[in-house]
Amino acid sequence: MILVKHKPINTNLKPYFYFALEEYILKNVLKDDEAYFFTWKIKGIVIGKHQVLENEVNLDYTKENNIDIYRRPTGGGAIYADENNFMFTMIAKRTPNFSFKKYLSLIIDAMAKLGLKIEFSGRNDLLFDGKKISGVAFLQNKFGDLIHGTYMYDVDVETMIRSLNPPNEKLISKGIDSVRSRVVNLKEYLNGMTLEELISHVENEITNKEYILSDEEMEKVLEMAKKYESKEWRFIKQPAYSKVIKKRISGGGFEVKFDLNKGIIENIKITGDFFDLFPVELIEKQLTNINFTKEAITDAINKINIEDMILDVKKDEFLEFLYEALIE
Repeated sequence: MILVKHKPINTNLKPYFYFALEEYILKNVLKDDEAYFFTWKIKGIVIGKHQVLENEVNLDYTKENNIDIYRRPTGGGAIYADENNFMFTMIAKRTPNFSFKKYLSLIIDAMAKLGLKIEFSGRNDLLFDGKKISGVAFLQNKFGDLIHGTYMYDVDVETMIRSLNPPNEKLISKGIDSVRSRVVNLKEYLNGMTLEELISHVENEITNKEYILSDEEMEKVLEMAKKYESKEWRFIKQPAYSKVIKKRISGGGFEVKFDLNKGIIENIKITGDFFDLFPVELIEKQLTNINFTKEAITDAINKINIEDMILDVKKDEFLEFLYEALIE
């Protein structure tokens, strides 16, 4: 395999860059009979391409603790990573009978030289002593095969669980104990080897030559990364799902159900103990088939006189209530 490297730059690269780098290698660099490998580090949560953010992440906890959220271009589940683990990417030409094991066996062999017996398990996991140390996601397109995943060195398991689980303290407490019994950090089994030394070992064992990105290529990748950094990619263009918000404000108690798909409000239902002066369906119609954004919702409500349609409601308060459904 060929190790992908780049010159040092004066910025802390985020996952957006590495998602773009994967895309760039697939589309512009990869040739027949070649395979590319690189490692990277992040701090934050990465959800799968097809996941609904609110179903996977404890948003209150992540906001309070300034934990970033990213969406990758591959499927699979949500993961938490911090500075005490590393990520890896392998890219090769498309194969008709894809197998995770073909690629992950390279890591298994590298770790065997450190005296650790790593095993391939299930569809896409690596285990040590029966416990998970790595989970891998996959993408295949006309350009080639891409796998990338996590590798646990000394990840903060408690933060991982609190970030990914619902905000119920009893469930969180049980979840931490449960996950600790199923995952393991490798640090204590590596005889004092640092994370950087582990990364260097894996890179040296898996690759036999280097590909160093030019300054021009770096600029292209950084430009491509803007797509993965955008709010539209991360938060708005999610798969179809429904979201409900409830609150008592001026005018009564309100419950609003949004049916959302790829950032569009496909349907909306407003219920509660309020008194409508005009049919509430007129408000619902105004909010249907618009973008699920603050700007679009504001524009829709500004086109009607909501205070003449619901008794005692205040427009600004009603808007603030609707904004609570948004993820910023």
